[in-house]
Amino acid sequence: MIFHQINISLGQRQTPSTPPPSSSPPPAQPTTFPATCFSPGSVSPASQKSPRSPSNRTGTHEQQRKVFLQHLTRWSHDHDSSPYFHGKISIAPRAAPGGEILELGKSVSCILSHSAFTDSRRAVVIRLFPPHDHKMSKEQGSKVQKRKKSMDMFGSRVISDENHEEDTGTSDCLPNPQPPPGKYSSIPDGYYKLVVRCGSGWMSAREYFNKLHFSSLLVQKTLSPSTPNNGSLDKILANRSKTLGTPPRLKDTVPIQPLFHPFTRLPPELQELILFTATSLFGTYNMCNDTRLFPQPDSNNAQLSTSNLQSSQSCISLSTLLLISPHLNRALIPYIFAATTFHFGLTGFTNFLWQAGPQNRPRIRRLAFHFGKSALLHCVRWLAPDHVFELFEPPVVTTPQSLQYFWRCQIQDLANEVHLLSLTVDVRNMPVQDLGMVVKILKVVFGTVERVRFVETERNGRVKVLDEEDERVKMAMEGGTWREMCRGYFQRYSRHQYLMRFELVGVDGAVLEERMEERAAEFNV
Repeated sequence: MIFHQINISLGQRQTPSTPPPSSSPPPAQPTTFPATCFSPGSVSPASQKSPRSPSNRTGTHEQQRKVFLQHLTRWSHDHDSSPYFHGKISIAPRAAPGGEILELGKSVSCILSHSAFTDSRRAVVIRLFPPHDHKMSKEQGSKVQKRKKSMDMFGSRVISDENHEEDTGTSDCLPNPQPPPGKYSSIPDGYYKLVVRCGSGWMSAREYFNKLHFSSLLVQKTLSPSTPNNGSLDKILANRSKTLGTPPRLKDTVPIQPLFHPFTRLPPELQELILFTATSLFGTYNMCNDTRLFPQPDSNNAQLSTSNLQSSQSCISLSTLLLISPHLNRALIPYIFAATTFHFGLTGFTNFLWQAGPQNRPRIRRLAFHFGKSALLHCVRWLAPDHVFELFEPPVVTTPQSLQYFWRCQIQDLANEVHLLSLTVDVRNMPVQDLGMVVKILKVVFGTVERVRFVETERNGRVKVLDEEDERVKMAMEGGTWREMCRGYFQRYSRHQYLMRFELVGVDGAVLEERMEERAAEFNV
């Protein structure tokens, strides 16, 4: 009877059916685990690294070190830098595994080096904070979104008190994590921010580096090197640095230097002013290397620092200036060629026109020439019209001889593309009788010349502008035909073989008249 009831109960469990409702809860089913096969080599105490294992802690610390150095390098490439401090920052060797957590927002021991000295190291504690958009939590993201919706363009508005209490990421790192508007509002939210432990508080990296730089200068001034017991500041800092042990590894070091990344964000006019100040390019650009033709003022003489002085030789070439930024060149190049007076002597003008290119040659509006006593010979040889050149043909030594004609054709074709607003002629050491012919040749060789002005450069570099009442200006502007000017040139220089062809040296003026009659229409203009 008992076995029969057991069989009936077993049969009911094997047959699936809906159990009757019951007020008591069903019995809890036992938890079953899948069978796992173990082999003797599947589990090894040596292969399973425990979090407390020394080898595991070392690997974790090295990974933290690499990641932190990457963040520190990004900070050094784009940060609110000190304009004075040059140095390096390294993770301190004593930051041993398990001693410090190398993470953003945490205190990290570092070694700061000053490049102005041989070995100037000091131990500092820093905290590096990421940009606001760097792996934020949900709460931090909502706070930043609130700041972006506000009228504060730099997101520096003080967060409400309740948000202040919720923020556990950076609020406990600084005494005032959200500075008042205007203090650090010039730093965008996309920048890393570095603070350095200073006393019982924290100081921004820019302020700390400035303080370190100027304190070093002050010590250098006050420290007397003649005192027997006092060595130089460099030796003192080197001895102090030895207490920190060996220098940090190079792979753990990040350089620190002044940055000028906001330059391209400035208005184009301000960018041009900064560049012109650095290159001494204020309306003039001196390409005359011969100081006998174009004397330069002495920069040490304060009495000559007036507006009537030409600027000294630029420290960089114009081509170097135009390599700074392609974006800046789109506005800078047209302005330079249109607003700058380029000064030339007897050489360099053809090369300048060639390198300017067909796009920039029409933009050249102002030129100044300092030819000196050889002005007329230079103009007849290279710039005069063909009938004047073929009449005198001053000899020049070139190899091959035909190269002279190629250079002449080249400079005349290039100069014909230039339309000048102002042509300046320096009368220094120039014979007064030659001024008229020089000016006439220069007016013809260029496409157009709207205005001619005359100046005289003194020996000390001072430039004197000649007015219309000056006798030299009157003689230069009298004008005349090519026949009259060539006749005067022949009378003055007929006995100088380097100023005209050999057939005309020492001959009578009738020979010259016969040659000009052959092309009378051109010489009578």
